[in-house]
Amino acid sequence: LRYTLEHPSSTGHLPYLDVLIHPDKSTSIYRKPTQTNLYMKYSSSSTRATKDAVIRSLTQRAYRLCSPQHLHDELSTVHTICMANGFPASRITAVMDNVKTKMTTTRRLSSKKFKKMNPNSNATTSVPYHPSLAKPLRTTLRRYDVDLVFSSSPNLRAILTQTKSSPPPSTTPNVIYQIPCLDCSATYIGQTKRPLEKRITEHERCFRLRNPTDSSTGNIKSAPALHALDTGHSIAWNSTKILTTASSSQHLDLLEHAAIQTLQPTSTAPTGP
Repeated sequence: LRYTLEHPSSTGHLPYLDVLIHPDKSTSIYRKPTQTNLYMKYSSSSTRATKDAVIRSLTQRAYRLCSPQHLHDELSTVHTICMANGFPASRITAVMDNVKTKMTTTRRLSSKKFKKMNPNSNATTSVPYHPSLAKPLRTTLRRYDVDLVFSSSPNLRAILTQTKSSPPPSTTPNVIYQIPCLDCSATYIGQTKRPLEKRITEHERCFRLRNPTDSSTGNIKSAPALHALDTGHSIAWNSTKILTTASSSQHLDLLEHAAIQTLQPTSTAPTGP
């Protein structure tokens, strides 16, 4: 390997790639003495997008590499170069103004990008606001570094302008539900990714066939059925209530845990899918 050492010029300027470093450590664009400034003639047989890209790339380079005191001069140089290549002045100004807006306007990060840039920040989830559940739910989730935000209920306008009818609650997927016992205060809270009616049918089948547990693994398949068979009580299958719905199945575990901690049911067990 051979190394070369670049010394500043007599004026104190040091070129590095396409950056010119000034004695005061500010930067501007460096062009070699042999630079012809010929990028693309506007009369060439190319798409408008390709021609706009010439203006855009030169302008973006100016904003990214130039110090503030050199930016105006470089933008004037870019405008002059594009004019020399036959670009219309109106088009040059339009593209350069568009780049200026994007480069100088602070844009709000999406939650996905923010989480990627801040991996140690708290997780955030959104649930519909409920007067009696809001405060205890937020307190519970805060212990697990989860920030809770509440969504507002639909207003009258949103309800009256709905063009599609809502499906019956029993066919709603991704729900947290509660099943009460008719003969005691026991209640069961569970979750399901599928329509609720299918999961309730499975609970009833486990009770009817007297197999609330998996014979091979010993896991509980239906806690309500197990409670009914152990105690002789009757389960109010038709009184099953949906506590909340989730926008996706990823939120089900979190919402189920929050509901259990808040309502303190007497019967819980791993639920079906």
